[in-house]
Amino acid sequence: MRRSSLPAVVAVTVLALAACGIPDESGITVVGPGPSTGITTGSDDAPDQATRTTTSDRGQFVANFLAAAAGDYDGATDRVKEFMSPDTADKFKPVAIPRVIRLIGTPLFSSGQAEVNLTYELIGTLGKDGLLEPPKEPVRGTYQIKLGTAEDGISLYVLDAPPVLLLSDTALASRYVQHTIYFWNTEHTSLIPDVRYMLRDVPIEQVPTIVLNWLIGGPAPWLRSVTDVLPQGTALLGKIPAILEETLTIDLSAQAVPTEGAAEALDRLRRQIQWSLRPLMPDNLALKIGHQEPNNYYGTDYLTSNAAFRLESRPERFAVYGGKIVRLSETPRAVQAIPGVPPQANKDVRAAALSTSAAHTYAALVTGTGTKQTLRVGVTLTSSGADATLREVTGLPDRVGYPVWAMTSTGTRPQDSIGLIISNGQLYGFRADGGAARPVQLAGVSGALSAITVAPDGHRVAIVAGGRLYRAVLAISGDGVSLSEAELLRPPLQTVTAAGFSGEGWLTVAGVGLGGRVTVLDVTVDGALQDPRLPDLGDDAVTYVTAYPANPANQTSTELGNADYVSYTTADAAWDALSTAVRIDPDDLAEPPGDQPPNVVPTAPFFLN
Repeated sequence: MRRSSLPAVVAVTVLALAACGIPDESGITVVGPGPSTGITTGSDDAPDQATRTTTSDRGQFVANFLAAAAGDYDGATDRVKEFMSPDTADKFKPVAIPRVIRLIGTPLFSSGQAEVNLTYELIGTLGKDGLLEPPKEPVRGTYQIKLGTAEDGISLYVLDAPPVLLLSDTALASRYVQHTIYFWNTEHTSLIPDVRYMLRDVPIEQVPTIVLNWLIGGPAPWLRSVTDVLPQGTALLGKIPAILEETLTIDLSAQAVPTEGAAEALDRLRRQIQWSLRPLMPDNLALKIGHQEPNNYYGTDYLTSNAAFRLESRPERFAVYGGKIVRLSETPRAVQAIPGVPPQANKDVRAAALSTSAAHTYAALVTGTGTKQTLRVGVTLTSSGADATLREVTGLPDRVGYPVWAMTSTGTRPQDSIGLIISNGQLYGFRADGGAARPVQLAGVSGALSAITVAPDGHRVAIVAGGRLYRAVLAISGDGVSLSEAELLRPPLQTVTAAGFSGEGWLTVAGVGLGGRVTVLDVTVDGALQDPRLPDLGDDAVTYVTAYPANPANQTSTELGNADYVSYTTADAAWDALSTAVRIDPDDLAEPPGDQPPNVVPTAPFFLN
């Protein structure tokens, strides 16, 4: 795996902060914690909670102050007050919900002055239910903190601070771990991930109780329109006892399972619980509903309830070369035909998307040159190995972008499956049997759309519009495809140009970084945490990103997995995002289609999803 580890990041940060006390002879001192330089959730070992007297170094003191709110939610205010002088603590009446911030630039402290100015960007608020809610609008500003020396002449006090609980993104990464819970989509065909933040030092015995209470509390607001909540009156009867003889026993109120369709509802409930407790789930779940006898569930059959479970460890990889879809070498089935695509239709291709399920294979091809571009789509039975009959999608303007399959049918009408494509800055939906494209309205964004990516669950989407990153959910109604009002995310980029889902809790995004250089990095689906993938690509703009998401069933710790396979395009080439950028050349293709001029290179890489 390519993921970096937090302990190394934190160690470097702490060393840097410890060195930024105020020298006697200088007028200006850099005060930590400094700007974010790449954060990911790391080991399960939480750092010790620092106190006011942990350090007398002003830089580290400020960093510790911005981490004090992390911990037991109800005790956050008291922990922050411990850093303050008695008079300041008495007057401190903050809003109870911690505000998660990312520092912009490096805070400076002038010799002889007590004030520290912290220029920040608001990432969101962290609720008691582990939800990080992004702000409705971008918020940047400056907080001023006044420091003073305590009576002992060594330790420090906060003498003045804004009336809010502040939590730095660095503290969020080091003190919390992402934990995914799941809710059924309204069609009851698949589970939808809902990423929360849990304290790293929560005893493992308490995790099931916390998770069940999160499930009872319902999904995140941005997911509510496409998810089912547990029935009203569902309650946990007592705390969940520790795992005994590889059995976890959960006792829920009778209202947890409705009387109508009880057997199906109970089966969905246990699968939802089993996925939400991964990877801590033991061999057996004993689920007791009301006064009924416990129902025992063994094994891993529940894994099929999550669409991401079908993701392969090594994906089939493709690119466009010389106007044809070609396979990349050293990938599965590298010498086989292109699935679902008739050989006679594989020409003049600019971009494509292929998706497969146990029953059907879907193909979408953008063909043509210049402004005369056409989208053709089709579906065929996977087991037959036959090619699809490609039909034109009509009504698209010029400048057709990259197609993406969003919601593929699990029923008997595969032609009802839905894809999405951006054309001339507007989003359109199309069916697997072609026909007229339908405009998809999207509220909450400003500027032309330039990229859209859909998670394996088929509902969560990320959108790039006007150089900004948004998230929303996709639904199908009688009028066609609809998207919820988009929520703005704030990754540490000046502008965003491309994005792709790389895991249940992660996106891989590209754009111009805060230092003015093009970068590819991973960010969480709420925009809070980040992990550099390719931190400096110079000024060669990234126009498209594709990632093959990590399979959550392969997750063996509480850390959320991220993609091993990420590719992207620039104006003149296609690349793999490895430890460095590696260009995809003709030599990387399994069977290059005939002789091509030297200036022809592979473009538009994609995966079989």
